[in-house]
Amino acid sequence: MKTIYLIRHGETQANREGVFRGRGEVPLSAAGLKQAEELRRCFAPLGVQRIFSSPLQRAAATAAACFPGLAVELQELVNNLDLGRWAGRRKREIAAEEPEMWRRWLEEPERMSFPGGESLAAVKARTRAFGLLLAVAAEERIAVVSHRSVLKAMLAEALGLGDRWFWKFHLDNASITVLMHDPIRGFVLSKLNETSHLSETVFEWD
Repeated sequence: MKTIYLIRHGETQANREGVFRGRGEVPLSAAGLKQAEELRRCFAPLGVQRIFSSPLQRAAATAAACFPGLAVELQELVNNLDLGRWAGRRKREIAAEEPEMWRRWLEEPERMSFPGGESLAAVKARTRAFGLLLAVAAEERIAVVSHRSVLKAMLAEALGLGDRWFWKFHLDNASITVLMHDPIRGFVLSKLNETSHLSETVFEWD
């Protein structure tokens, strides 16, 4: 049976400040670097054989710190959601200036396309292709370091969820979610949003 560890990247200052990141390059904060070290200690005895990461700095840096000495494969299929003109903006400003779009974000994000950016449907399609890659991979212990939206889409796709899925999962920075896979059962959720290895987390609700 294959074990797939889904890891959300460590914390950034933008997470603390309520700023949408999208595909903007945002470095790990001091807290995020500490979380990456805590992840390293957690994974040290687990024998992960293959590591995939989003190409964005905050994910790749988390992967490198978590799995020192191992090759990290940068994978565009798990790059973050492209938020278009929302990237780099404070959430409260968007809520005030674009109330209808903000309402859709809270109530039906699966049906919206971000202004100048990507839709969650497109992200889900990307994760479908990535799931096929994971299913046929020869390794039995695989880690994937990515972003909240992408990991949620991956879970929704793996579990066969329908139209309403985005707000059905909560994933903290540097959390670990575990999928099991075999050819008969397919993907099975084993663990969701594990954070017991972390000394501190910031709660990001929207």
